[in-house]
Amino acid sequence: MKKLTTKLLLLATTASILNAHEGPWTAGRPDGHAPITVMGDHMHAMGEWMLSYRYMTMDMEGLSKGSSSVDPNSLIGMGKPYGMVPIKMSMNMHMLGAMHAISEKWTLMAMLNYLDNEMDMLMKMGMNTSTEYAESNGFGDIKLSGLYNLASWNNGQRVHLNFGISAPTGSIDEKASDGKILGYGMQLGSGTWDFLPALTFLGQTDNYSWGAQVGGVLRIGGNDRDYSLGNRFDAILWGARKLTDSFSLSAKFDYVTQGEIDGKDADIEKRRTDNMGMMDSPGFDPASQGRDISTFGLGLNYYRRNGTFKGHRLAVEWETPMSEDVNGVQLETDSIWSLGWQYAW
Repeated sequence: MKKLTTKLLLLATTASILNAHEGPWTAGRPDGHAPITVMGDHMHAMGEWMLSYRYMTMDMEGLSKGSSSVDPNSLIGMGKPYGMVPIKMSMNMHMLGAMHAISEKWTLMAMLNYLDNEMDMLMKMGMNTSTEYAESNGFGDIKLSGLYNLASWNNGQRVHLNFGISAPTGSIDEKASDGKILGYGMQLGSGTWDFLPALTFLGQTDNYSWGAQVGGVLRIGGNDRDYSLGNRFDAILWGARKLTDSFSLSAKFDYVTQGEIDGKDADIEKRRTDNMGMMDSPGFDPASQGRDISTFGLGLNYYRRNGTFKGHRLAVEWETPMSEDVNGVQLETDSIWSLGWQYAW
């Protein structure tokens, strides 16, 4: 936390030293929004609407135990901890969003996502090794938020609060083709009502913009399967350079920490004991969920200021881990790509 606080102070000090932007912060420029993966980063003027679509794809490959890579074959088989382990996973998400400013102080936001997960598992029974495939897809949890303007100044800086709630609309009963329930990471939702608080700082100069956001996910009670996902804390720093009136480049640092699962799913726990424990897997272990991860991202943003497509914005961002420390044994994050479209009027 000391390092994070130092970075926040350094960013704020640097921004204040740069030439101040004349007038209030504005979204009407290519760097007027945060990188496309940052949610609830900006507000709108009273009466404005915005629609958005995001597509995110994340690849995970290779196993880690804590912060160290581990050979999958060293974990499976007779006398080993598991009967099967994940070796590869892809997570694809489609996100639809809408924002509407009901006053100069309040902007409301809603988000709906659709997930498509695929996982390859390495399994060993006796002397035989095989690869199993699992998938899950469907709608996830719906998120509703209110953004409240705390302060805005005539030098291109402002700060707002985010108050959000996540409704448990995503399935936590996803099953494999054999009818057995899938592991925790293959489920589509949390199964709990979750509180989503955040605080967001924004600033602009004539050619640069910057921002910082700290927030989290706080689980409210347990779900219908007697567990709750770990609470999450997220800290994000970003900056962007306006190249032209239509294009900008962005860079982002993101730190996320999420705890392990509290409680356990009885059906998933039963899978751990099938065939005298020979079907156990890290994906069935509540202690092998959650991680600390720091990522670095680069983005390109395009904003249409006039003409037929005035108000439309396109963005792409690539992210890669800088450090990762998982709870228990889990797949390593490889890379994340995000594409987005936004339209405000």
